[in-house]
Amino acid sequence: MAEAKLSVQELATQWLANGLDNKQVEAEMLKMGIDERNVPGLLQEYKKMRNARNTTIGLYFILAGALLCLVSCVLTLAFSSASGFILYGLTSIGVIIVFVGLARIFS
Repeated sequence: MAEAKLSVQELATQWLANGLDNKQVEAEMLKMGIDERNVPGLLQEYKKMRNARNTTIGLYFILAGALLCLVSCVLTLAFSSASGFILYGLTSIGVIIVFVGLARIFS
């Protein structure tokens, strides 16, 4: 079991990169010869790894969106005759990027 678990951990990053869903990962585990009783526990660990990756990517999106909103605010304050693009365009794009990050985390 320990050898199979190690190989599953090594293959989990490859499965994440390929974007396999839970059913496909379960089929891969059964092809590897892992006992059916152990599959739910290993599948739970795979889900944790996938959720951790999505959380990290989502946080990067949130950071990028917040920085874009900050840049928009600074540019608006720096130029008293701020154009509509700086005031509304960059801020809107920043907020959309933040929401994409939140959707990535909570989905």
